[in-house]
Amino acid sequence: MNRKLGLREVFSLNITVKRKIEPYLWLAPSFVLFALFVFYPFFITLYKSFYIVDSLGAVRKFVGAGNYLYILKDKEFIQAILNTLYFALLTVPASKIIGLLLAMLAYHKHKLSILYETSFAIPMTIASSTAAMIFQLLYVPTLGFINGITGLQIRWLTDPKVAMFSIALIQIWLSSGYAFVFLLSAVRNIPEAVLESASIDGATGWRKMIFIILPLISPTMFYLIVMDIPFSIMMVSLNNVLTQGGPNNSTMTVMLYIYNQIALVGNNTYANAATMIAFIITLGFILLGFAFEKKGVHYQ
Repeated sequence: MNRKLGLREVFSLNITVKRKIEPYLWLAPSFVLFALFVFYPFFITLYKSFYIVDSLGAVRKFVGAGNYLYILKDKEFIQAILNTLYFALLTVPASKIIGLLLAMLAYHKHKLSILYETSFAIPMTIASSTAAMIFQLLYVPTLGFINGITGLQIRWLTDPKVAMFSIALIQIWLSSGYAFVFLLSAVRNIPEAVLESASIDGATGWRKMIFIILPLISPTMFYLIVMDIPFSIMMVSLNNVLTQGGPNNSTMTVMLYIYNQIALVGNNTYANAATMIAFIITLGFILLGFAFEKKGVHYQ
């Protein structure tokens, strides 16, 4: 037999419903922003990648996978993919290794710790375009500081064999400050008792690094790597300012290729397909990272 709910039961029911709904209400603004500025542009790009699109972005003709087949035969785009992977391979591991070495140097706190900690972290506060302009002066073959102080005759930005490496050095410097901040916190959170026990057992500095420190900071290291992979693949500002993809497309990256297709050529058709391919490449590397997480990351 049905009965009417009492006032106390109704009030209790309302409280329960509000508690279940409240978290989603707090997240609602973020969901709206993601929907407008992430998901909507993504699905529009995916949709248009199967069509011929004019310079204004209007859909003209359905071609299916034709755009993808065409762009995958474009030698410049293939070169851009290889350059992008090379750039990521140079920058992602190196910046994390340097960040870890700096964190180990700053591990012990002193009265002057704030000075060198700040100097190590400064690169993360510098914009890419600003860093590009600074290094453009440093890289000048005849009057630049680097060649001048070392006596080298390297054409840093005009030699196809060196140009991408030169740009990667800038990115490594910029990323090392960000890595240092996170890894310093992770290293200092390692219990002193663990390190002291390892020393008593005869573990050297190198053994402590490999078998104790790295496993304990592996969650932080994993986070930095997974965050840096898409950032490296989407890099466009440094090479756009310094080389515009030259010389001989040696510094042409996927994102710079897409930018040129839209801004210089007005070819939105192939830009949409290239964007989706860049997304697939990035997603693939992130999934590989998460596959490694199960074996290489220790949370306890």
